[in-house]
Amino acid sequence: MPNRNGRAAAQRNCCSTPCNNALSADISRIYDSCADRDCLEDLEVVFAAEDAALVETACSVKATGCEILTAYVDMDEITYNRGCYAIECTYYFVVDFNVYQAGTGTPDTMQGVCTFTKRSMLYGASGSVNTFTSTDTSELPSSVTEPVAKVQAMDPMVLGSDIVSNRIRDCVQIPEAVSEAMGEPLVQNTGERKIVVTLGLFSIMQLCRNVQVTLPAYEFAVPEKECNADNDSPCDVFRSFDFPLDQFFPQNGGNCNVCGCDTQMDYEGECPNAGAPDQNGRPGRR
Repeated sequence: MPNRNGRAAAQRNCCSTPCNNALSADISRIYDSCADRDCLEDLEVVFAAEDAALVETACSVKATGCEILTAYVDMDEITYNRGCYAIECTYYFVVDFNVYQAGTGTPDTMQGVCTFTKRSMLYGASGSVNTFTSTDTSELPSSVTEPVAKVQAMDPMVLGSDIVSNRIRDCVQIPEAVSEAMGEPLVQNTGERKIVVTLGLFSIMQLCRNVQVTLPAYEFAVPEKECNADNDSPCDVFRSFDFPLDQFFPQNGGNCNVCGCDTQMDYEGECPNAGAPDQNGRPGRR
């Protein structure tokens, strides 16, 4: 019955819009997903050897920015819960710092790397069909039976940074590819002082699997916009802009003052002096 209802709805849509035929498509369906907001407190930052020496003599530090350098995503099937998978995503963040030395007003700028691993469990269904593609050019092509884990994340927000002493050293492992991307080897500071940073991270994890579905097919998407180069002068372009009336005359913000100036609403949320609305939608006076 659900299939019949779905087909009937597709037929009604095709009747109301120019629909030529049904289209079979192989798409990536999201079976499960989760969104999270993580506060990553006191992540230890590693630097190049020359910059790590400056940490020992610094009097203060300020993190000025952060971005995601890369992330490694691993996925393993959970044996005791069929169809569920454990996802592990390890982020590598590049953090910019201003490091201040005693007696100097100009800070030293340097970059460091910190890491964070996030784990989650999502449902990705179970399938036993072997899938081979022509894009796999290896000598022994492997079949694809597992879903694909995807991670989307924004560049973190810097919430704080500090220099700490006598802290138990974290085990920070930096892959060789990350060190090469930074331009020089990164070493973990073996001294007593370390720089830690607190970050705010927004992320989405998804488990997707390719499925075959039938979709209503419409007309071909022919571009209507011409690819003309804009050769107009800056003044001509400026004159084509609409006058920003909203900036000079802000709109009424919600129902904060629908009753007019110096008029309070009664206990039932109605304006005591309000009549029929005028042509602009504002309440009139009785």
